[in-house]
Amino acid sequence: MSAPHRVSKGGPGLIVSHVERGSPAGTAGIEPGDVVMTVDGKPVADELAFRYVTAGNDSVVCLLRNGMELSVCLPCGDGEPTGIEFADLLGDGVHTCNNRCVFCFIHQMPRGMRRSLYLRDDDYRLSFVHGNYVTLTNMSDAEFDRIVEQRLSPMYVSVHSTDPELRGRLLGRKEDVPIMPRLRWLADHGIDVHAQIVLCPGLNDGAALDATLRDLSRLHPVNLRGRHGVQSVAVVPVGVTRYRDRLPELRVPDAAYAADMLKSFQLRQRAALAALGTRFAWLSDEWYFLAHRPVPGRRHYEGFPQLDDGVGSSRLFLDELARIARRLPRSSAKPRSGVAVTGLLAGALIHEMCNRFSSVEGISLTAGVVSNEWFGGSISATGLLTARDMASSLGRTGADGDVFIPDVCLREGAVFLDDAAPADLANAIGRNVRVVPSSPRGLAEELGLT
Repeated sequence: MSAPHRVSKGGPGLIVSHVERGSPAGTAGIEPGDVVMTVDGKPVADELAFRYVTAGNDSVVCLLRNGMELSVCLPCGDGEPTGIEFADLLGDGVHTCNNRCVFCFIHQMPRGMRRSLYLRDDDYRLSFVHGNYVTLTNMSDAEFDRIVEQRLSPMYVSVHSTDPELRGRLLGRKEDVPIMPRLRWLADHGIDVHAQIVLCPGLNDGAALDATLRDLSRLHPVNLRGRHGVQSVAVVPVGVTRYRDRLPELRVPDAAYAADMLKSFQLRQRAALAALGTRFAWLSDEWYFLAHRPVPGRRHYEGFPQLDDGVGSSRLFLDELARIARRLPRSSAKPRSGVAVTGLLAGALIHEMCNRFSSVEGISLTAGVVSNEWFGGSISATGLLTARDMASSLGRTGADGDVFIPDVCLREGAVFLDDAAPADLANAIGRNVRVVPSSPRGLAEELGLT
């Protein structure tokens, strides 16, 4: 370790939150609270860069500790993990978006919510780590080169349309925004892509959707005669809130539109299976709920490549429920009653779960379907419910039993989107509130049924 010297100001860096005892970082003397500034003289803006440059190499790490700069030798020559956990993946902050997409949810949010909710990220690093969709419009050539150099694959890309003019309009740009050359370049350099299309009726549906799917299928590995390319496509319906002041008018799919989409997609998937050996493009679960149709079986989803975009999550939910239902006891040693909160979108799923669990003697569970008045419009996902809407729907009825809230409703650890905590909701409705995992198993364990 070098002798420390004081510096006037540190730039962006990675804050160390934990060091595993006996690890290379622990041996080197790195401590929680240290800020990693450079490795071998080069800045590391994020954890991905740090892991890349230290993998299999003994490295000199420059740290900032209590305003003092010091250097340590980090011995990782044998490829052993460094033993460092960082407070944040990104030392230089999230890369934000300069598009003004016609369907952007951030632009449709009410005022007065906490500032972090209005952050529009378009960060390729979060695409690789968390599966966030990015447009590839806010990146430099050096960042594309880094994706290839560090093998940040797969990437999740918001395509919406492969027609440059139409894509530009959808992204709120005045100029054409081509995507196919970028996707082909990534494929040629060994990077896989999972694509997303936010479908806006009257804009990028019909013939435009057919053209987009046809263009993307040309970049599937089968057509490129290689291993990499566009691996899958998710098609999700546009969501519209009641806060679209001074924004382009958008139609939302209704039941009839969704039913037609399901029918036409069967033909598209049949053709893709014949040509590519895969269905290639999938509809998100919302389409089935809108059309009042059952979600397909597990085989339909081919390993669930678009699960994080809501494609097939309901099938996994139902399969897990079926497995648990086969092992439910006849009676519960500890009687429980209550309400399982859900948004309109998943109401049928939660009704079915409550009915299955209530078949156990001593268990009385009902679905509390809550309408989203906070956002209004077509927003009906459970994860976007607020404590205020739950309190308004459940009321102070004096009913017995707990209120079970799925953890997907909470943000930043402990609060709803309207910044209320579960304890605030409990006080408002006069009932116990239990936060449970968003799965049949999570609720079954809370009820003591597993």
